[in-house]
Amino acid sequence: MGSLKPFYEEQLALWQDTKQRFDDLKHVEVKQLGLLKAQFNPARLVSTGANIDKTTLAKRPCFLCAANRPKEQIVKDFNSHFDILINPFPILPEHFTIPSCIHELQQIKEHFIDMLLFIDEHDEGLVFYNGPHCGASAPDHLHFQAGTKSIIPMYQEWENLSSTSETILSLSKAKLSYITHYACPVIAITSYDIDSCVVLFNKIYDALPLPENDIEPMMNVVVWKEKGELVVLIFPRFKHRPDCYFAEGNAQCLVSPGAIDMAGLLILPLKKDFDTITLAQASAILKEVTLPEEVVVKVLDTLRKH
Repeated sequence: MGSLKPFYEEQLALWQDTKQRFDDLKHVEVKQLGLLKAQFNPARLVSTGANIDKTTLAKRPCFLCAANRPKEQIVKDFNSHFDILINPFPILPEHFTIPSCIHELQQIKEHFIDMLLFIDEHDEGLVFYNGPHCGASAPDHLHFQAGTKSIIPMYQEWENLSSTSETILSLSKAKLSYITHYACPVIAITSYDIDSCVVLFNKIYDALPLPENDIEPMMNVVVWKEKGELVVLIFPRFKHRPDCYFAEGNAQCLVSPGAIDMAGLLILPLKKDFDTITLAQASAILKEVTLPEEVVVKVLDTLRKH
């Protein structure tokens, strides 16, 4: 992300532990699994294994609040509501966290437009959001993330995926589609206009089922911009972690899918899981944590009728 390069380089010069993790990332093992990929990334064990129950969150200081950040961490402003930080445990060659300046719950609807404004300003990368029970390791503090888009499988395969998608709704400046040739159900918005994009996103947000005792529909969101067109991918979620996460012995696979995993790059902190994972297993994991296809189709049918 060239526009953030000076900030990125300044931060790594000041923070040797994080610089080492970014350097290590250049040598991580990645393997192709059909359209998907797996990344062996032991530095992500803390995030993958994070306990996010209410008791744990209440006891620990929030690491995204300014008062609790490492002394080495520097800040770049983004509009009046968010900071830009280097993510100290990267998945992507350039990886940023964009937290709210105030401590508020992870809830995207009112701030989806900020994701679009961010990518409009930094269109060489992508921006993504993990819902509070969909991969966010800080569900008590509003934030999204950004980074390199070129290594993301869905970005690499977008031309084919979009050409086989089913159009659900068309506005004058935006289109809502259902991605049908992927490992799990995905809803896409494509638009040359930010406001039209927000209108369609809000329709989906309001139409998706709200889990009991939750503050928003479960979802991951990925956004990039290509040749002036915004591409928004919405992964409607059903569960936080797959059954294999909690299994014992050889049946366990420690994977906790967030937006990057859902977009095709599964992050595995244990070598045994990386060595043994197959395309069938990776696809099954993504499908298991996604809202069932019949529910997604029903939501889309409702939107089409109205």
